[in-house]
Amino acid sequence: MRESNRQEGRSGWTIFQPVGTLVEFAAMAEEFRAALDRDGPRPAANGGGGEWTGPPVPVWTGPRRDLLDGVALAADLYPGVRRPPVCDLGMVVGDDVPQELRRFARPFAGEWLADRRSPAGTEGSLLIVGCHAELRAAVLRPVLEEAYPRGRDVFLLTGRDPHSLAWAMAKQYGDAGTEGATGLFTELDELPLPTRARYFHAGHMETADIQAVVLGQTWNRVLFNGHGTDDSINLGRFTVCGLSPVAAGRTPVSAPRCAYGRGCYKPEDKLIAAHRIRAAEIVLSGCDSGPLVDLAAYDPAYQLLMNAIDGPAQALVASLSMHQSGRVENAVWLDSAARGGSTARVLNDSLRAIHPYPTFVQVGLPSSGYTRDGGDPAPSADGAEARALVRTASARLQGLLTTTLLSPDHPLRGRLERLAERIEASSTRLVMGLDTERRSLLRSLDPDLQSLDRALAERISADPEDDVMEFPRFFGHRSSVADEDVTGTTCLCGRPAWRYLRRGFTARIPDTVALGCLRCGPIGYSFAGGVTLGSSAPATVTVSGTLRVEVEVEAPRRGVAQVGVSVPGELRARIHPGLHRVRLRAGERRRVDFDIAPDPAAAPQEYHYTVFGVQDLGISLLRRHFGVLPE
Repeated sequence: MRESNRQEGRSGWTIFQPVGTLVEFAAMAEEFRAALDRDGPRPAANGGGGEWTGPPVPVWTGPRRDLLDGVALAADLYPGVRRPPVCDLGMVVGDDVPQELRRFARPFAGEWLADRRSPAGTEGSLLIVGCHAELRAAVLRPVLEEAYPRGRDVFLLTGRDPHSLAWAMAKQYGDAGTEGATGLFTELDELPLPTRARYFHAGHMETADIQAVVLGQTWNRVLFNGHGTDDSINLGRFTVCGLSPVAAGRTPVSAPRCAYGRGCYKPEDKLIAAHRIRAAEIVLSGCDSGPLVDLAAYDPAYQLLMNAIDGPAQALVASLSMHQSGRVENAVWLDSAARGGSTARVLNDSLRAIHPYPTFVQVGLPSSGYTRDGGDPAPSADGAEARALVRTASARLQGLLTTTLLSPDHPLRGRLERLAERIEASSTRLVMGLDTERRSLLRSLDPDLQSLDRALAERISADPEDDVMEFPRFFGHRSSVADEDVTGTTCLCGRPAWRYLRRGFTARIPDTVALGCLRCGPIGYSFAGGVTLGSSAPATVTVSGTLRVEVEVEAPRRGVAQVGVSVPGELRARIHPGLHRVRLRAGERRRVDFDIAPDPAAAPQEYHYTVFGVQDLGISLLRRHFGVLPE
């Protein structure tokens, strides 16, 4: 088992064995894989899994003596062996990957594409293997851009040369167990986060010895968030540095000032060498921390990602270019600890509101540094709902308040203004980007909207001539018909009708939807996205009778709608009940009934009733004609 060359770590012998030749590597790789298939790692007593007494995982270091440092550091990080996660599809890029390494990578994917075949049109998670020089923008950009909108996981296995690549492959078999900590270091956030992780925000950067904290222990997962470039990430007085031992004696094409004898731009005694960090997963959340080879500013010997790959981390997440990752992504990353999967995709999903393109890329399969007992939390489903509700409510408030629709002394103006101010103050990316903050906003917004909906409905019920009932005419005079949104429908009278959208000329005028018929005229108006109403009733009622009105209501989102009926004042009818409070699920149709009893002194003639519904400050109206007959 060649144990004479194996170095001791925290759990005994390291699971990795450096070898000098490709022939020796190939033989040891076959021996290791056969033993793993036959025996498999045994569950560890501490629940971490992965105790291994079989042959070591070979690492083809060749002449790369610097890689031995990474192997030695891994002895403390990986006490056991795991079966690596398996991608659905794999592909090898370039001709620099020897057949021996290709065979070593086979267990990492269920199916491998033939050389130079594009993965376009394929499904499932994708693994791309190749040396760094082959991962050019022309190769990777189309793949990443195609995968991004689909939420497809893309993983890379790469290195500065075949030896770095061999080490990146070998690390995928390491099991970090459960002893390591989670750490988050940011110079861009000055506020604490509610977390049990070791969290160091900007306020700590001047008081704590960040270098000693980072390098002084093993980590399951660690994230560095700060301003950066290809070669470094700033953490106050400290710097995560990409300078690699392979830079010695080289003449770079392009490099930072230290390569030209000018020293470092930061205190050199506070540099944190990326390849010295003992973490199963490292997130380099600084700008340009992982550029593609032909888009990089600096030689690979100085690049942060290349340096970290040579260290003990099995999963590395870095940014392709500049980005605005911050507190939201930091919190999302902490919450993702129990999910596993692609950390790059979790962060990219969080940044979709800012960047319409992939920001982060992941080198290495999902790390063994995730918690074992956290389960797999369901993804939050309220993000789109919260954004839509805030935008809808804000637009409707603007239409009600910033025009002259409501008089200055309208009784509801003060309440509407206070809600508008609160929504504007709360609707930040921080709130919208974090599940807890978003749910809190929804919990507080729903009661306020329902209360105002009720108040609007009561005013309409009490006075059908209230200012707000002028919205069809007021907004209509400030809108134009959207020709592309004119559709045919059926009027309540059974004749053909038109439904059409009216777009406001200015941002202050909400879009409205109108319904018109040649027989009945314009019978329906609503705020765009408001509740949908339907109604039926007998065509006539005697002056001493009761007209039963059946109303169907459907809402675009779950929640409560206020539904009522009004009639012209000259009818002086009694309406029961005054209002219905209807709880709805999205797309569900509910029926409610109203009784209209005309005043006995009412003149027999043609009248109409108007059904109205209010939800989220959006008002919908539907008018239907009926006749009052003498006794």
